[in-house]
Amino acid sequence: MELDHLFLFIPPQGPEPAALDALGLRESYRRSHPGQGTANLCCCFDNAYLELLWLTDAAEARAPGVARTGLAERARWRENGACPFGLALRGEALPFPAWDYRPAYLPEDLSIPVAAFSDDPAQPLVFLSPGRQRPEQWDNGRAGRRQQAAGLREIAAVELILPAGITPAAELEGLSAEGWLRITQNGDSPQLILTLTRDAGAPLRLQLPDCRLL
Repeated sequence: MELDHLFLFIPPQGPEPAALDALGLRESYRRSHPGQGTANLCCCFDNAYLELLWLTDAAEARAPGVARTGLAERARWRENGACPFGLALRGEALPFPAWDYRPAYLPEDLSIPVAAFSDDPAQPLVFLSPGRQRPEQWDNGRAGRRQQAAGLREIAAVELILPAGITPAAELEGLSAEGWLRITQNGDSPQLILTLTRDAGAPLRLQLPDCRLL
């Protein structure tokens, strides 16, 4: 398994897109998710992408067929303590129990396997991406020049920091054996720290949800 993309739930019209832009990260594309009640903005790197996700219709996000994802709850993470992060993996199948999510915006013959342990909103939403290619291999132009203008290349590593008292699921711990994910427990709220490789110089470390460099 390897990282396909990750998401952070933000408020509609939140400051996060501007914060990333100020750091030199450029928007690659954005889209809405009809029937799911969300929309996004994505910043592509060579191997994976960062997705900022926000709620557009809470009723759609709570509708049958969508509600189990916990998206409505994750959107309110600052109020209820849910985890605002999602980790999308790229591979043939998830290596742990999962259920098939069939969002309305996908063709009827496609589904998204979602890890059963993500039923707990304190855990990140882990799922298998329908995509099988790195953004640098996309042929639809959506990835654009990725983050080449800033001299950034890949999301080389991800550190997931869970609040003290939240034990990571065993399946999540198992992903750390793949080498790109590290899990720690510290602090009062969930965080992600992304290691970003560059054309020249030492890698950068991007901290989420604050969208700042460490």
